Amino acid sequence: MKSIYYLHQIKTGKNFRVEENQEVTIGRAFDNTLMIDDNSVSRYHAQIKWKKNLMYITDLQSTNGTSVNGEKVEHGYFTELNFSDLVKIGNLELKILDEESVIGKNFTPDQAPAKTIVINQAMLKKAVDPDDFTHN
Repeated sequence: MKSIYYLHQIKTGKNFRVEENQEVTIGRAFDNTLMIDDNSVSRYHAQIKWKKNLMYITDLQSTNGTSVNGEKVEHGYFTELNFSDLVKIGNLELKILDEESVIGKNFTPDQAPAKTIVINQAMLKKAVDPDDFTHN
């Protein structure tokens, strides 16, 4: 079974779904997988990669740094991410959640609850405003 994690944005309550083997870049630039409109976030701030079914994050030489549970993530080194970890990217706080925590026990895996953003792979290269997404 494929691993599915969610990056839960604490301030807004929005969730970003990350599937196993999906590489994610996080930053202010429009060509990031997860574009964050926040001045404390660098244009290319952090990157998420997978290895042997585990998810890892690294800092991309950002100005304000990346941390996991208060521990600084050094550029060039990957830190493993686990459910309930708190990731700080600039001033942005993300909590790592599992699928059950996000969609609950009464949903099937293909359903997306309110405030969850499921990114269409074809849209990844297009510049969009996160507020333009519709929520179920």
